[in-house]
Amino acid sequence: GKGAACDMALDEYSRSQVQAAVVAVGGSVGLYGHKPGGGDWQVGVRDPEGSGSLGVLSLPGGFVSTSGSYEKYFEQDGKKYHHILDPRTGYPAESGLVSVTVWCPPGMDVKYPGALSDGLATACFVLGLEDGMELLESYGAEGIFITEGGDITITEGLEGRFTLGEGG
Repeated sequence: GKGAACDMALDEYSRSQVQAAVVAVGGSVGLYGHKPGGGDWQVGVRDPEGSGSLGVLSLPGGFVSTSGSYEKYFEQDGKKYHHILDPRTGYPAESGLVSVTVWCPPGMDVKYPGALSDGLATACFVLGLEDGMELLESYGAEGIFITEGGDITITEGLEGRFTLGEGG
C-alpha cells in the first residue's frame, strides 16, 4: 500500500504540473522530476542494526522501497517474530535477510512502479538473496540485500550509486 500511495501522490504532482518532489510513505519513497539544482536525489538506507543510516543511494528518480524485519517484531521464548510472512508457511519469513531495498528506475514500462517496488521488496525478503536477485532482474529493478550476518549485496545496476556511511 505504501508504494501505491507514492504512485498516487506522484500522479497528482504530474497533473498539477509540479516540477520536482519527493514523497515518503513509510518504507517507500517516490522521486519525481529533476532535483532542483541538478544532480541525483539522495536517499538514505536505514541501518537495520541501529537507528541511523547505513548508506546513501544517489538516484535520478524512480521509486525506492525497503522491507525489513528490524522494526515490527516481538520476541517470545527466545525467538523473534516479525511482520513479513512467508505465504508458504504462514509464519515470519526465515530467508536469512534482515532488509531488502528495491529501486524501480524511472521509465519502467509498468503502470504502478511504486507499488511494484514495494511488492518486490517484500517478495525478495521472503525469497532470500539468490531468488530475490533473480526476481529483480526479471523486472529490470535493482536492490540492496542485507543478511542476518551483516553482509551487503547490491545488484549491478546500483554499483556506483550506493555509498556506505561511516558506520557501514
